Amino acid sequence: MANDRTGEHWRELSWRRDLTPAEQAELRAWLSGHPEALAEWQAEAALNRALDQLPDAAVPSNFTARVLEAAAREPGVVSRRGPLRWLAWRGRLHWLPKAAFVAIFIGASLLSHHQVQAFQRAQLARSVVAIADVTSLPSPQILTNFEAIQVLDRTPPADIELLQLLK
Repeated sequence: MANDRTGEHWRELSWRRDLTPAEQAELRAWLSGHPEALAEWQAEAALNRALDQLPDAAVPSNFTARVLEAAAREPGVVSRRGPLRWLAWRGRLHWLPKAAFVAIFIGASLLSHHQVQAFQRAQLARSVVAIADVTSLPSPQILTNFEAIQVLDRTPPADIELLQLLK
């Protein structure tokens, strides 16, 4: 039962409260499938019954004060009211290096994005200036006979021998 999670679950549940009839039936079904855990479970149940019959121990009225006083006397315990109270904050700031890394990463990403945008705008401005400097663009009338010119390019080349004879 010590190596089985279901057994551990039933054991811890029985420590906290009495099992309901449905839970008892489920436990019996589990125990029938695991006979090696039956003896351990019976011992655990007997121990729980014995502990339930014990009277509650009386706690002294100054119990809390005595515990706190003993904790203060322990070496390594830092009082938050002493001169080293800033050390108590040290444990709470473990996220600070991660946050700084994230802030630097986001800042570098934004700066890189801004630089790319500025480069693209400058490139666009240079292109506009280059086009604006061109004064003699051909007129659109050149394209009126474009299809006829394109058909001329498809004619087969002249006979090479005939051309050599004409020279």
